Amino acid sequence: MTTSHDTKRSDRPSERRGRRSLDRLRRPDYTGANRCLPCTAVNVGIAAGASLAAGGLLGPGVGGGVFLASLAAIWLRGYLVPGTPELTKRYLPERVLALFGKAPDGAGQGERPVGDVDPEAYLLDAGILVETPAGDDSAFAPDFAAAWRAAVEADEPSRGADRNGPDDLAALAGLTGLDRDALSIDWRGGAAFAFADGERIGYWESRPAFRADVAADRVLTATRDDWSALPLADRSGILGALRLFVEECPACDGTVALEERVVESCCSSYDAVAGRCAGCDARLFELRLPASLADVSE
Repeated sequence: MTTSHDTKRSDRPSERRGRRSLDRLRRPDYTGANRCLPCTAVNVGIAAGASLAAGGLLGPGVGGGVFLASLAAIWLRGYLVPGTPELTKRYLPERVLALFGKAPDGAGQGERPVGDVDPEAYLLDAGILVETPAGDDSAFAPDFAAAWRAAVEADEPSRGADRNGPDDLAALAGLTGLDRDALSIDWRGGAAFAFADGERIGYWESRPAFRADVAADRVLTATRDDWSALPLADRSGILGALRLFVEECPACDGTVALEERVVESCCSSYDAVAGRCAGCDARLFELRLPASLADVSE
């Protein structure tokens, strides 16, 4: 017993040295929860090609060793080839990135279901949006603006409610027409990902964006006979379009202003225009700029 205890104790320094060595090699920015699947897939493919080449030149044993060493490097560092994030961003087609939820068109994050109803045409025909006095833009019709603001204020107690609490789930159930027991909301970095029976059904850039849609849905349900009969995809698209015209933040009543920014991820970058509250800094929406407009703005 004494010998075994002494042996374990004598091994501990070497184990600690080994862990420290591994820790120095690890890149937490690209591993664990931050691991990027497109980058990992590209590097595993490169590792397989290099291993086959080494095996053909030096023998199967060497090729197998190269492959195992490459996999260990990818596991520890997230990539094998230096500069992989930039290479992936530059050379991987968008359709490949889309398979991993990394498409730069926003499909991975802010995509809304595509419906058959044109949102802008619906809102204009219904008189929910009207032309501004200058005739160069649209805005909430006065009646709708007053009703929307009243719905926001009626929702005041839930502004500070716990995330994914009963208030949010009840609001989501009313918004979607689905059973609340089947719903959940996953808040990540201030954004909301909504699920029904484990399947993702919606995304909001912030809690104020979610509350803006809830308030608009309640007004439209009360004032439009056709609203509840529209498919969820159409209602979702209309609410998302309507949020582009919100001028006062539902959370703090701050002014919502437009800003242009470059959205960066490990695999892509794109120019976007966002509506952000000047008071609480919440994003109400974000849209990718078409390449033609992005070029003009540079």
